[in-house]
Amino acid sequence: MVYNPDSARRKERITAVLVADLTPTQLDNVQEAFGIGATLCSPMPPEQLFIHDKREWSASSHAEMKRAYSDSQPLLIVDSRTPVDGAVWYIDRFATPDEVEDGEAENTDTLYKIRMNIQDVVISYVNYGLNTDIREDMDQVDIPYPTPENFDQDTVFMTGFDYIQDRFLSPTWVTATPDEMDQTTDGHVLDKFMPRPDIAYRLKPDVAHSHGLKCSWTLGSTAKDIQLPDGTILKFPEGSKVLQLDYDPETAAPKYEKPDGSL
Repeated sequence: MVYNPDSARRKERITAVLVADLTPTQLDNVQEAFGIGATLCSPMPPEQLFIHDKREWSASSHAEMKRAYSDSQPLLIVDSRTPVDGAVWYIDRFATPDEVEDGEAENTDTLYKIRMNIQDVVISYVNYGLNTDIREDMDQVDIPYPTPENFDQDTVFMTGFDYIQDRFLSPTWVTATPDEMDQTTDGHVLDKFMPRPDIAYRLKPDVAHSHGLKCSWTLGSTAKDIQLPDGTILKFPEGSKVLQLDYDPETAAPKYEKPDGSL
């Protein structure tokens, strides 16, 4: 049994509000675009888009919406422009007093927000949580300083990723049993690693293919028991290994599903 931790990751909902009359087909298109972007790094992404029906908020300001969903980080706004430009408002946060004092924002009612291509939401969300500030991307679409309390955006922000050509960028760490792996001590293979190991491993071609993974030589570490989110303990026989492997775009099938209850 090949165990892939990506298949057991807890789902992480990204909250959106619908503030315009979109058809069911148009809403399906929003979910489809989000799903394409969500699978950029992995065919089994943890992120899901949950859209709440808030059409009665059509006259409300973005600040009012953010205050109503203060715990949502980010908050996405699906509006009447979305079917036309394929974008949503990505609401990050309010400006801090320090940012106002430093001349970065007009006041503390100012939102750091950007109108973003739907496919780019997940990778931007991940990047903002790691090493990128949304203000850097706002610079790319000419939002002035200090950031105004009220502004619109003429150009939709896009990261530039090709979500078909570039898909499945991140590796995964699978646990495989001895009968699912090949191993080699061939010097031509081992010389590709630094430091040079004594042995290399790979999934057997048919096993790799059935799990949407590339059949490539890699290093292996000793497998340990794994506790699943439901508390179940997976045990592996002696000789099982943890292998870092890349997804194969030719065989891995994207598995994004709209969460139950969402528009």
